[in-house]
Amino acid sequence: MSETADESTPEDSSAQTTSAVEDITEDTDTLDDTQRNSINMLNYITVLTQEISDSKESRLYLESVYSALINNTYPNAIDSRTQAQITSMLDTLEAYRMIAVKRDRIEYIYEQNQAQAIRSAIPNPIGLLSAVKSGNALQALASVAYMAVDSVTSYEAASTETELQYLQSGWELDDSEAAELHTSRENAFNYMVNMVRENNLPGDYSLNEESVQAFVSWKNNTNLVRKIAWLETNQSVYSQFGPYWLTMARCYYDSGEYEKCLESVDQYESIATRIFRKDTDYAEILPIAILSAKKVMSEAQYAETAEKYLTAIMDNTKDSHWALRYFAAQTYLDLYALTSNPEDLDSAYQIAFDNVNVLVDKQKTLNAEYLADIQEQKAADGATDREKEEIDQYNKLRREERKTEMPPKSEALYVNCELLFALAEERNISEAEQTKIEAVLHENGEPLFLSEPLDRHFWFHENQKNDTEEIAVEFDGENLTLPASCLMEKSSITVSISGKDSLSDWIISEVKRPGDSTDCSEFMAVFTSETGKNYEYEDGDIITIQVIPDPDRPEEIMTFTYKAAAVKQFLLFDSINFERVESK
Repeated sequence: MSETADESTPEDSSAQTTSAVEDITEDTDTLDDTQRNSINMLNYITVLTQEISDSKESRLYLESVYSALINNTYPNAIDSRTQAQITSMLDTLEAYRMIAVKRDRIEYIYEQNQAQAIRSAIPNPIGLLSAVKSGNALQALASVAYMAVDSVTSYEAASTETELQYLQSGWELDDSEAAELHTSRENAFNYMVNMVRENNLPGDYSLNEESVQAFVSWKNNTNLVRKIAWLETNQSVYSQFGPYWLTMARCYYDSGEYEKCLESVDQYESIATRIFRKDTDYAEILPIAILSAKKVMSEAQYAETAEKYLTAIMDNTKDSHWALRYFAAQTYLDLYALTSNPEDLDSAYQIAFDNVNVLVDKQKTLNAEYLADIQEQKAADGATDREKEEIDQYNKLRREERKTEMPPKSEALYVNCELLFALAEERNISEAEQTKIEAVLHENGEPLFLSEPLDRHFWFHENQKNDTEEIAVEFDGENLTLPASCLMEKSSITVSISGKDSLSDWIISEVKRPGDSTDCSEFMAVFTSETGKNYEYEDGDIITIQVIPDPDRPEEIMTFTYKAAAVKQFLLFDSINFERVESK
């Protein structure tokens, strides 16, 4: 099949595309709603079965499929045979699924990485107001909004080699899982035959295992030109399969064929029936549809089309899809810059507020876990040796992390807080609205982020920063001890000695937790410097310690000053003591 595709000319492919699109419209008119729905469900289940097989080592993907089948399948679209098939698929997924603790770890790392990528794409939360004409910022954000959930970069965000090794271990299939795969394929075949027979469906619209395998394989092909050629050549096979058109839309966007991208989205909309509560696959393709419209339409047409697609994004996403909703908020800013319609600014603000309201709980959970003793996981009764080993490895990982663990920060909440406060300033919100936001973030007036330098930026009313003279600091030349609540994970430290030398190799070596304290301000972070350990301080040296708590705000610096003083010991030699003096 690929040889035929490779020999096709662009003109042939274009003609085939136009012809096939016309045929689709004509053919689908002959099907009733039940048949259209059955075809969509049948092909969705068939392809999903193949993707489960191909992605059995992607633990996060398998878990997301399991959750989607249970929570996102539209109940009115399920007949008794489909229900039995989905139940069988859930059993297969259960055989492949990772243990819960590993799943949570990967999801957390992925979300942190996605939020960091968003901040890199648009460092200024309302930057689109000044960059509306280029669209570059929106384009960068769109690529982040539908990041592959199992991308290598998600795992590279692991903070330590120990953590990375843990996440990538134990992914082999055993014999029982291989047998489960055979059962899954057999059930999929029987489901296809029975659905076609009972619903009197056109056999050409149902995908067999071979066509499904070919589609999944070509969908993942990295050669864009070959992939588009094959998809266009085989359009008649997949004309009633919605994900085919979503794949075509993405391919056309990547190749710069923006009008064809929009046509493919239209084709998906024309054949799609409601088999999901929320059509997240459709929602994930809409950012590039919006960008395609921006490329080829007039400003007025773009504004109208974008509004339609933004409504669809919000209608087809759940609370967990904060990144897509963040993209929607930024797009409303883009529209506001074009039209000056205050309703677009209001929509962006509401999305940011709703995202923050949902994500607050994640930060509170992180805080509670950080302040409490480590809760070691226990293997369930009947657990396999591999599962027990994974539990032990996870517990070991957590013990190692706890030794140097700094106050936690949900990157997802952080980027949305930045956007919310920027929009609040842009809209000049009322005192009552400010109080409402603070009540969401700071229940009973308590901090949301345990790191004080981070938390103080998300108050509207005056929230005094700590006076550095009141902060408990200890310094002995090679060790520096500070309250953990004054710092963040990537805080930087520079020590200057009388303007002649500078030590910047300070790394966290320990976070001391006194007794049973659950007060973060009592946790002391100890930093060490290899250079400082061997440095020969001299009597009278003035040591200036500069700490940048938040790497995103390098202008905010805490300064501590010490003076080196020689002390005679045992009448034989001098040692150096360090006395804290008032910083100038």
